[in-house]
Amino acid sequence: MAACGLAAAWAAAPGYAAGRTTVTDTQPGWAKPANLARAAGGDDRLAFSVWLGWRDQAGLDATLARLYGQAPPANGRWLTPEEFRARYSPPQAQVDAVRAWLRDSGFAVVDVPRNRLFVTASGTVDQVERAFDVHENLYRLDGRTVRAPDADPAVPAGIAADVRAITGLDGSLALATPEHRSPAPPPPAGTSVGPCSRYWGERSSTAFPNPYVPGAPLPWLICGYTPAQIDSAYGIDRLRAGGLDGRGQTIAITGAFFSPTIRRDANSFSREFGLPRLGPRNYRQVTAPDTSRIPGAPAETQSWYIEQALDVEWAHAVAPGAKIVYVGAANDAGGLDQAVNEVVDRHLANVVSNSWGLPEAYAPRGEILAMNAVFQQAAAEGIGVYVASGDDGDNRLAAGTVSAGFPDSSPWVTSVGGTSLAISRAGGYEWEAGWGTTTTDWTGARWAPRAPGDFMYGSGGGPSHVFPMPAYQTGAVPLSDATWKGVARRAEPDLAMDADPQTGVTFAQTYVEAGGRRRIIDSWIGGTSLAAPLVAGVMALADQRSGRPHGFINPALYRLRGTPALHDVTGGHRSLAVLRNALAPDGSIVTRLRSLDRDSSLAAGPGWDPVTGLGSLDVPWFLAAIR
Repeated sequence: MAACGLAAAWAAAPGYAAGRTTVTDTQPGWAKPANLARAAGGDDRLAFSVWLGWRDQAGLDATLARLYGQAPPANGRWLTPEEFRARYSPPQAQVDAVRAWLRDSGFAVVDVPRNRLFVTASGTVDQVERAFDVHENLYRLDGRTVRAPDADPAVPAGIAADVRAITGLDGSLALATPEHRSPAPPPPAGTSVGPCSRYWGERSSTAFPNPYVPGAPLPWLICGYTPAQIDSAYGIDRLRAGGLDGRGQTIAITGAFFSPTIRRDANSFSREFGLPRLGPRNYRQVTAPDTSRIPGAPAETQSWYIEQALDVEWAHAVAPGAKIVYVGAANDAGGLDQAVNEVVDRHLANVVSNSWGLPEAYAPRGEILAMNAVFQQAAAEGIGVYVASGDDGDNRLAAGTVSAGFPDSSPWVTSVGGTSLAISRAGGYEWEAGWGTTTTDWTGARWAPRAPGDFMYGSGGGPSHVFPMPAYQTGAVPLSDATWKGVARRAEPDLAMDADPQTGVTFAQTYVEAGGRRRIIDSWIGGTSLAAPLVAGVMALADQRSGRPHGFINPALYRLRGTPALHDVTGGHRSLAVLRNALAPDGSIVTRLRSLDRDSSLAAGPGWDPVTGLGSLDVPWFLAAIR
């Protein structure tokens, strides 16, 4: 039947020589017979992209080495999008050949970006199965059913040499999630039913036994730090006094869906904390080309709306004078990669914040390598991309295996991990711990399970299973933390900022109450989704101060290890825990103990570590060092 299917496809596509070639690394590892749920419906429609890869990859590698292989990097000599396309985009003839085959096979060609890196087409499952000699099935994964082919696809030999990857034949990107942590809707999300502190240690209790320091009081969690507190702790307020607010810069934020209340939410946040209003002159939205609007479940879309509010509000808090452009896929079942490409290929900003991701183990290798090509273009054009490292530690609980994250494992992005941050009553920086949280509940007589309890969430990190160690990490990242299958790998994160919900920040978000009334609620939130826009905001300040974009920051960042530009987060905070009250399903209040500095199998320590990377930023020192 497979042979007949191919014959039918080629009969519809005359002029292609006999023979076919498999496009490897397309079928995801989880698409196994043991996980099979059922066949996909033949009439179901899907969009997919055929990726061509850069022309003259060796030349591009040499250009990137020239730009970033010296100290300081060759700032100011970035390529424009037009120059990049002229040198490295696939030849038009290759694009035309792929496009012609897709059309002859019955597909509708829906997009070819300006950089000609891929051709996006759409069609039915039946058409895909005939054209690519695969069967599309639904597989059980992480409590969901996700579409994927049962084998790597095949394409005609005449175009095979030009095809580097095919994405979208599987639903891996539907597994991508916003990297924030807050209590789930309905509201009041992140509001406390018990005490909380405005600064570290403001309120504490001796009513519950401290399992680490017997007799010592236990502090209540933070109610949510304000922009002024984050500014003062990281030294941003000292820069603000000198006129640095990000003016003249643009921060791009990538995501999925579009919150219908984002301006209202962001401006409520801005009014509360004395920030400029976001309007048409400093905020706009762009939809990734030809991404279909697929309605999502309310809980799914709400999670993305929360993500958008968090990213926009806190990038704005750090760099209130900068413009913000939100570039979103119309859904999260596909198009997230196209949203990133849209930012880069149109050079919509010099700084990009990305707070979605999934374990590398869930994504086909072809998808990972395809997106890495986009990040190479970003680096060549002087665009810095800051990606949340994830909130599931080593991802063992999330993916069933230890795994780095994607797209944060790319060697051409800055992976941003998380910390727990203590801010003093006067707004000073007290300490930071690696973000990793365990939880246990008070039964009235004891902590159950026994403290520290079960792992809940924490900063993502560890070695990539795809990318080798880049030169900038050599000598800085211990091989014991970076080796997988005997090979030194790209390890993440690169740096970290506040992310722990127990020491999180406040933000504003509209919720729909049971009666249908909409209400903006101030609540608190954390996650590496907070850390990434914090760093993006700092880089907007850095670009403003220098009068030029800094581009890909990692080579310069690793040269700063051990200097005052970075707070080395060394660990040693495992005796700390906070109290947090929550509502039980029966309406009673349960008191929880959230222990700090306990991140799955990962641990913070002196120097680079897989929880916080090189550490967090002392922003004034950092900006002075990278001028």
